[in-house]
Amino acid sequence: MLNQLLKFTLVSGFLLWLRRRWKWLVGCGGVIVAAMYLHGEFLDYVEALPPGSEEAVTAGAYIAVAFAAKNVVIFGSLLTYFLVEMRSSKRRRKDRAGTADIAGTTERIPSSRGGSRGGEDSKADDGFDFLRHGRKLEGRTEKIIKGKPSK
Repeated sequence: MLNQLLKFTLVSGFLLWLRRRWKWLVGCGGVIVAAMYLHGEFLDYVEALPPGSEEAVTAGAYIAVAFAAKNVVIFGSLLTYFLVEMRSSKRRRKDRAGTADIAGTTERIPSSRGGSRGGEDSKADDGFDFLRHGRKLEGRTEKIIKGKPSK
């Protein structure tokens, strides 16, 4: 039972991590797979050429260039993914730090980008928005006092 709970926790944690990143990861993986496929096809083409022919010698000279190009494409796609991920992470941290608690109410400090806070996140209500926007909770005694007619 504990083993199943651990597996569920790990899988759900991974899926939560993957939720915002899957599009960029699929794109990066697609570019890497395409580069490896094209490199493999070129190597198969060079191997299929008759040995000692002029075409084989010319194509054989480009094997090192094809290998370098494949590795540059792979490195470039990984670097692009990491830069995009770091930039979006920094943006999310800025948005979270953009709210300040002033005199018991939470006010939004305008960001340099303008617009609303985070797009999808601002539309989702988690049930505590009334606290964030300054509405005060009333205790039982306050409700009783408020309900009595004044003399």
